[in-house]
Amino acid sequence: MQRNLIERERRSNLKNLYSKLFSLLPPQPAKMSLVDNLELATVHIKQLQRQVEGLKQRKMQLDDKEGEAWNRVKSEGITPVLNIIDSDSIMEVNLVTGSDMKFTLGEIVSIIEEEGAEVIGATYSHAGKVNRNILSVHCEEIGYKSSKGLERLKSLIGDCM
Repeated sequence: MQRNLIERERRSNLKNLYSKLFSLLPPQPAKMSLVDNLELATVHIKQLQRQVEGLKQRKMQLDDKEGEAWNRVKSEGITPVLNIIDSDSIMEVNLVTGSDMKFTLGEIVSIIEEEGAEVIGATYSHAGKVNRNILSVHCEEIGYKSSKGLERLKSLIGDCM
């Protein structure tokens, strides 16, 4: 009696495991035998292994190219990029620089406030791997003199290069 119960549990466990395995396979148009499904699973797993190997090789190639590109960027230095998005009375000032920037977020905020905008929020992030600083200032324009403010920001960035 005990052996029958153990065998029934074993078969039930195998059935559940087969079901999990077959649910991971691409859908088949017709019902297949257990042996055919197992062969299909074997073929599918081998295809996935080949794809993984191909993707690993591709990743290594891209990492090598990316490493070369970042080494060039580091040796050449990163030119700061200033972008101002102005919509209605809300303005966003975004700045991407190399990690060697010679000015602070506070200086940028000061210029924006001196030119008549109220700063709502400001963020600073450092992306260490790519050696970049990302600054973003959100503000509300209250008599903001955009052309004068933009010139002062460009001057600050240019003087510190």
